[in-house]
Amino acid sequence: MPSIPTPYWNLHAFPYTLNEGHSVVLRAGYIEASPNVEFKGNILYYQGLGDSILNHDPLFLALREIGYKVIAFDYMGQGGSEGSMNRTTIQGINEIGDLVWKEFATVSGQQEPQMNIIGWSAGGLAAYRRACFSKKDVRKLILIAPGIAVNCIVGEGLKSFPPNKITLRTLTNAKPTAQEDPHVDPIKPQSPVEVPLFTLNLLKTAWLSQRAWKIPKHIQGHAFLSGPNDNYVDAENTLKVIQSNASHFKTHMFSEALHEIDNETPRVANKFRQKVLQFLNEK
Repeated sequence: MPSIPTPYWNLHAFPYTLNEGHSVVLRAGYIEASPNVEFKGNILYYQGLGDSILNHDPLFLALREIGYKVIAFDYMGQGGSEGSMNRTTIQGINEIGDLVWKEFATVSGQQEPQMNIIGWSAGGLAAYRRACFSKKDVRKLILIAPGIAVNCIVGEGLKSFPPNKITLRTLTNAKPTAQEDPHVDPIKPQSPVEVPLFTLNLLKTAWLSQRAWKIPKHIQGHAFLSGPNDNYVDAENTLKVIQSNASHFKTHMFSEALHEIDNETPRVANKFRQKVLQFLNEK
C-alpha cells in the first residue's frame, strides 16, 4: 500500500549523520494542533519496530483536536526513512528524537523546554529510557505496551518466514480490511530477526530497564498495557516493573487487547484514546 499521508501531515526529509560519518535521510514531521482550541504543547511520538508515523492518525488527530502538536519520525529503514535499524540502538532513537524535537517543537518561534512523550512497543522502551535519564525536561510520559518485558518469540513465531514475522493479525484484533484500519505503510523490517544488532540492543536495554532504572517523581506518567494474548511483550511483568520503578505512574490494562492498543477494535481504541486525552488534560 503506498504512503498517502492525510492533509494534516507536514512531512520533511530529515538528514541524520551516524557516528561513522555516514548520512541517511529520515522521514520526520508533525501534525499541527487545531487552531480552534487553546494550544496545549508539543508531543514527541516514538514508534514501534516495523512501524510508520503514518499508521497512527486516529490517535494523532485526537491529540490535535485538544490542542497538541504531534511530532514524529520514522526509524532508519522504516516507513519513509533510509538506512537500517541495525545501525542504531534504543539510545540512538533517543538521540534522534532529541534532534527532531529541537527542529520542530517550537512555540511562537521558541523551542519548548519541556517534553511530552508517547512511546509504543520498542518506542515505549525508548521513551522509558529517555525519561529515566531526563534532566527535568520531560513533563508527561505515556507508555503503550512498552517493550520493557519483551518476549523472544513474537508475532507469527518460529513457523513463519522470516521467523518471528510481524503481522497485523498478531498486532491487533481489528480486521485489516475494515474501513477504520489506519495502517498506511507496510511493516518493515518484517521481523526483529532481520535486524539482529538492534534486537540484541533492545533485549539488553529491556533487561536494564527492569533492574537498574527509576523514573523521577516529577515526571507524570500513564502506562497502558495489553492483555495476556499479546505475544510481543509480557504485560503482567511490565506492570510489575512499572509499579516498582515508577510507582507514581497510573496504569491501565486492556485485557482483551493485542499489542497495538491504539489501533485495536473500535471499542478498545476509543476507550484508550479517551483515557489518553483525559490524562493529558490533567494539571
